[in-house]
Amino acid sequence: MILRTLSLLRSLQGASHTAQEARATVQQACDYRWLCRQLPGGVITDADTRLNDGTPAVAITLAYPATPERLAGGRWPEAPEEREECFVEGDHACRAAGAPAYRTLESLSRGVAEGAAAVLTDAARLAYLIERGALRLTWRRPEALPEALYRRLPAPAAAGQGLFLLTLKVPARPDEVELDGAWLDRTLDRYRRILPRPASR
Repeated sequence: MILRTLSLLRSLQGASHTAQEARATVQQACDYRWLCRQLPGGVITDADTRLNDGTPAVAITLAYPATPERLAGGRWPEAPEEREECFVEGDHACRAAGAPAYRTLESLSRGVAEGAAAVLTDAARLAYLIERGALRLTWRRPEALPEALYRRLPAPAAAGQGLFLLTLKVPARPDEVELDGAWLDRTLDRYRRILPRPASR
């Protein structure tokens, strides 16, 4: 099953891609699907922000208790003031927030179950977010959170170590936002299609 999935991915990506690169692609796709499943718990925290290429966007924030397991995933300073100045970006932000680590059989089996093309599409969606600087994880004390986000959190006792905030910037207007994975798919695909092609040399 694993060999079949890798073969499917490599046939679509090109024979020059190694098995390690194919596994990395599956991991990106799994991270993206995890992000889609998390989206219903998000809150719009900035209705007027931009991606790093200047595209207007909205910021959607997800909150997670900073459990010892999550804190162990990075070099977070002990002092709260210093910890609040740190951040993690890109796919590492998803992993630090709790996205499952790569599990070879389970992750690669997805390529067979859903088709290698679907895996490549999801990986490309996450790559778009990473390239546009759209994913960032920060740590905050509960009392420092925006009120709209604080109301969506679990009981304060669950956040004894503080909270991790995963912020996702999406190229959309506030009135377009639907907090679900299908909306994120449609929105990212629309913007990925209108990106200018690299100038030919």
